[in-house]
Amino acid sequence: MKKPEKREGILLFILLVVTGALTLWAALSNGSVFVVLPVCGYVLFGMLLFLFWRPPEPLLRHFGREEIRNAVLAVLALTLLSAALLLICAEAPHIDNTLDGVNLLRISLLAGAPFGVMFWVKLSRVFDKRNIVMLKSFLIAFALAAAAGASQVNRVAGAREDVPIQTDILGKEKPDGGITSFLTASEPRGYIFVPYGEDEERLVPPKGVWNALYRGGEVRLSVISGYFGYPYVAAFNGRPLR
Repeated sequence: MKKPEKREGILLFILLVVTGALTLWAALSNGSVFVVLPVCGYVLFGMLLFLFWRPPEPLLRHFGREEIRNAVLAVLALTLLSAALLLICAEAPHIDNTLDGVNLLRISLLAGAPFGVMFWVKLSRVFDKRNIVMLKSFLIAFALAAAAGASQVNRVAGAREDVPIQTDILGKEKPDGGITSFLTASEPRGYIFVPYGEDEERLVPPKGVWNALYRGGEVRLSVISGYFGYPYVAAFNGRPLR
């Protein structure tokens, strides 16, 4: 096997493995639209990526290689960015319920960004330089995907035994129309603020629980140890966040 063909074979194998893993993850998500849609997007992204590096002969006979690559690149950028946005939107309430979740979000964004840069550099050897502005979407997409992935791994792969914590409620706010409220429009959720260390933490309880809570009262949190060391509030007064 020639070296280019071997490299393409390895790339295809990696894409198949990643596609299988994402499909399994989607199947285990109980059909959540905010998981299934991004997974479909990333599967499409993998197929387009392979098409980008090795356009089929029928297309090459009708269009130039550069023309095909520029068209595929535009769809690649849009697909990856859309999937990443859906993932981070779906994970937003869980990031809120991760203690010190802002720090985890910041670290994972910074960790994902270099992969976007490397992907950009790799493609920059073959793409039309006029598309350089569009390619910046890869940087954003990889950062957002890393943030969503880190949050999910932290809460799903962590210790499953929860620790009940009775804590005071320092404050309570109605939905502010932000991203969490947008995602849960059919069941808008408000926020509560509880003490955490020397500061306070904003949490998003289920609507039914939030309605019964009040400032100065107490709430029972079920906290699990996160995989990356960031505790996650899995339930409020025995009711988990859906």
